[in-house]
Amino acid sequence: MASKISQSKSDLTKRDFQATILILFKLQKTRVEIYESLQEHFPDLAPSLSTVERWYREFIHGNFVLEDAPRSGRPNISHNEESVNEMLDLITRDPHITYAQLEYETELSSGTINIILHKELCVRKLCARWIPHSLNLQQKLSRIDFCKIMLKRFATGSSRAVSEILTGDETWICHYDPKTKRMSKEWVEEDAPPSTKMRRARSVEKQMRAMLFRSSGFVETVALEDRKTVTADWYATVCLPKVITTIESQREKTGIIGILLHHDNASSHTAIRTRELLENSGLKTLPHPPYSPDLPLATSGCSLGTKINFVGGDFRLMKS
Repeated sequence: MASKISQSKSDLTKRDFQATILILFKLQKTRVEIYESLQEHFPDLAPSLSTVERWYREFIHGNFVLEDAPRSGRPNISHNEESVNEMLDLITRDPHITYAQLEYETELSSGTINIILHKELCVRKLCARWIPHSLNLQQKLSRIDFCKIMLKRFATGSSRAVSEILTGDETWICHYDPKTKRMSKEWVEEDAPPSTKMRRARSVEKQMRAMLFRSSGFVETVALEDRKTVTADWYATVCLPKVITTIESQREKTGIIGILLHHDNASSHTAIRTRELLENSGLKTLPHPPYSPDLPLATSGCSLGTKINFVGGDFRLMKS
């Protein structure tokens, strides 16, 4: 008989205990009294005090449904070949897809998704690298041909004719105020009041300058006033004539003979007016591959140990 009673007790389900708690609640028993009663009769099977309290609160609020609310269940953490292929298809169709979107589409846990991405597919998410222009095959080959011609013409840089290359470009020169208060500290007498300074914009002034130089140093810097745009008219009537005059003063015997101008393919540099000036003055030019703004500095003959400094209101090449 005792074994049958023990077996019947072991057959009690969660719903049986919930019904028992409801009956005792209807008999106006307290939650502690219900818990102690269950522990007395079912010491090994009775629910915990927190479970009794949870159901007691439900009954107080009028919820007498003896079943748990439906739940989504534990996330699916298993993965197989099908889920791996599904993940591969998702990231192939949309390389920018996020973890949250992958969880929604596959109904897998974030941990499983992480394992599939890094262990199964061996992929990682990286930020795109910014480049100024995407070169096509022809443009890349044009760069290679240009470099081969330059290496052969100037004996890989050992030829003295490298000094005949005149190169440069236009750039904005910005004037900055000190960034922090510490940078504006100064020594004053003990009783003297602190000095004051106006709070201005970070860049209070900027000026466009065309800077042209050779391997020996700067030839000329030409300022473009009033923040105007560089045009063929300014480049052909102001900038280049000033540069040519400076070169002729530096090379009294030869002038611009032998000088090779290398500038990029900006519209002001390739305009008809500019080409006419170069042809009339006799100033020869070097070709420039398309979308290669880095080449003017590279072909100037300046080594990596050369720095451009602003000294005494002028720009100079300084050997490091």
